[in-house]
Amino acid sequence: MYFLIIGTAPNLRPEWFKPWWEESLTGVKQRNMFNPGPDNPYLDPYEMLNKMNKHGVVGNLSATYQITPNLEFQLRTGIDMSYEFRSQQRPFSMTKYPRGMYREQAIFNYEQNTDFLLSYKDKLNDLLSFSVTAGGNTMMQQYNFSGLNADQLAQPGIYQISNSLDPAVADPLRTDRAINSLYGSGQLSLQDKVFLDVSGRNDWSSTLPSKNNAFFYPSVSTSVILSDILRLPSQISFSKFRVSMAQVGNDTRPYQTQKYYDRIYGNNFTNPSVLYNPELKPEITSSLELGLDIRLFKNRAGIDISVFNNNSRNQILAIPLDPVSGYSSALVNAGLINSQGAEMVLNGTWLQKKNIKWTSTLTWSTFRSYVRELTEGITNQVIYAHGSNVSIEARVGGRMGDMYGRGFQRTASGEIIYGTNGLPAQLDPTLKKWGNAFADWKAGIMNEVTYKNFRFSALVDGQMGGSIYSQTNHKNNTLGKTKVTLPGRENGVIGEGVVYNATTGKFDRNTVVAQASAYYDNYYPLS
Repeated sequence: MYFLIIGTAPNLRPEWFKPWWEESLTGVKQRNMFNPGPDNPYLDPYEMLNKMNKHGVVGNLSATYQITPNLEFQLRTGIDMSYEFRSQQRPFSMTKYPRGMYREQAIFNYEQNTDFLLSYKDKLNDLLSFSVTAGGNTMMQQYNFSGLNADQLAQPGIYQISNSLDPAVADPLRTDRAINSLYGSGQLSLQDKVFLDVSGRNDWSSTLPSKNNAFFYPSVSTSVILSDILRLPSQISFSKFRVSMAQVGNDTRPYQTQKYYDRIYGNNFTNPSVLYNPELKPEITSSLELGLDIRLFKNRAGIDISVFNNNSRNQILAIPLDPVSGYSSALVNAGLINSQGAEMVLNGTWLQKKNIKWTSTLTWSTFRSYVRELTEGITNQVIYAHGSNVSIEARVGGRMGDMYGRGFQRTASGEIIYGTNGLPAQLDPTLKKWGNAFADWKAGIMNEVTYKNFRFSALVDGQMGGSIYSQTNHKNNTLGKTKVTLPGRENGVIGEGVVYNATTGKFDRNTVVAQASAYYDNYYPLS
């Protein structure tokens, strides 16, 4: 579909590309009479195949022992295991693979979790009750990727590694990861009206240096049933206020703290492109949340509002290095990302009879993340880039998701500067902020109707705001396939802007007629 939009004239019919092989050269030479660059579009669904066969096993086993009426012990273990075989095949005469290609990968994933939990609950008196828990978990992960690449085939149409024209290239990757944890929590209740919850967890991760591999994150929260304490209007059936503070830790990918060889090609080893860091620390996110839950008219309607503020420190980032160092980037602990947001849930029951019930739930949320700090000497971090057209960058003082790109050279009053040839001057090398990739807010509404033992539901959701960069639209503009490129096809284009007059040292109005194709090639340059 992309090829039909970009690489062909608008009046070409898709079926004109059939058959996709030249006569008497099936599997050897594709038929591509309209555009010799991109491949025939029918090769993609019928010949350029990506296959996958996956098997998985998920299982768990648990046992609970009631030691006393108040004391309980639970033991659980579970596994999630999968084996996947993938292959990719490309026939002869492809633009990227003139002699075809075949690759295959065998992927084994394994995760095992085993935990225990000891729980105790009791009453101190008629006013106070409490519960405490203590437990631990051990998690083991194994990932084994075994790939073989034959990027030139000896014979067309035979897709197996033994048909490789050159010695097949092995592409192996194996990682092991483990986390051991101990945790505990406690709750104190005052007449089931005021609650205080505290918890703590300590993880030991195999992916961090031994001196930094332990990280502790606590939490404390309280909630008050306002409707049981205060005298509220009769329309309010229930009301609860809650406050919580918590920390969460996070480790990194395996093998980031010491020097390892990255890949094996034939008899050769390769170094990774990212410089390891033996001093890595865990990422820590601290959060504060406040919420209010109100239910009205005997629980026929309700509103739940929450606001939060999060601070993420010691984020593990890859900062750029000079390529002469042998590495493209280095891992460091850096940054302070502040996230703020609010959420609201409205729900109501419109109809409730013996056998039928109709409820609606409306959700709304907004979220912002701000870059407060990066590492020393770094003021921006490129998260994603598509050539030189657009990038998503984290810049100190900006928001996560800010989009930057090159723009026209402009005068102080904002007019586009043109050259003496009537074409836009070379793009301004200073990147400009074009928008933000994240929505201003998101919302959704779900209606659910229950009739006896049947349930029907419908969900509609959406978002408002946020910027999108379309490379398809950009290329279509360059190639003259959109309505915005219609002006000037007959008589040329006079660009709206100014031209610098070297004699007077001032800007004059642009009056030069430029050929339409050259004008739009410069107005929408490809990168």
